Amino acid sequence: MRGIFVTGTDTGVGKTVITAGVTAALRSEGLDVGVCKPVQSGHLAGDPDGDAGMLLALSGLDDSPAMVNRYSFSAALAPLVAARLEGEVISSEEVLGHIAEMDGVHDSLLVEGAGGFMVPLAEGWTIANLAGSLGYPVLIVARPGLGTVNHTVMTAMIVQASGLEVAGVVLNGWGPDTDGICRDNAAMIEEFGGVKVLGMTPLLDGLLTRDRLRAMINDHIHLGPIRRHLLPAVPTPPHEEEART
Repeated sequence: MRGIFVTGTDTGVGKTVITAGVTAALRSEGLDVGVCKPVQSGHLAGDPDGDAGMLLALSGLDDSPAMVNRYSFSAALAPLVAARLEGEVISSEEVLGHIAEMDGVHDSLLVEGAGGFMVPLAEGWTIANLAGSLGYPVLIVARPGLGTVNHTVMTAMIVQASGLEVAGVVLNGWGPDTDGICRDNAAMIEEFGGVKVLGMTPLLDGLLTRDRLRAMINDHIHLGPIRRHLLPAVPTPPHEEEART
């Protein structure tokens, strides 16, 4: 199954909003894209205010919360800590098996991590290990303002050190006070991180709806690289293969 793993430079950078928005935008083009939030803390799976609930509501998917989320915990703590408080252990086999069950349900998948790329999920198992097991290209969501160059470049470096491709970076949540610095930061991230900033998304005031989110994604993110990672590989026509030999 083709997919993209969505990570952040930190918690609260807007991974869920970007994941849901990209999914909604691509689905509006006719692509059968699903979402998965295998581990979440701070809300239970069925809570509409939690990440899984927001992913479903904003992407327009009809999947159940149980399909989107495998482990959920009430405490808004790192998943490893939240799981310990509830006497539970997050199983890598369970998580990977849950994601594998999405194969055949949708043509491609956006998998959202929890917090940053090195967040621990279980003893000796992190978000980075989960992403590495999937092998998907990684989309990095970052803040736009001061400090984001350091955090984003370091995240890109650890993603690449894990043997994974960086699909791109989205700087999320810029406003009038961060407009100029955001554009400088985007240029520096590309220069020093060797990665492409696919877009800078603004703060959305007021009620967040699927239509508003989809429009924002289409207006502010270059979806081409993301789309190419999710589309099935097109076989090379025989006459082109012969021309290469």
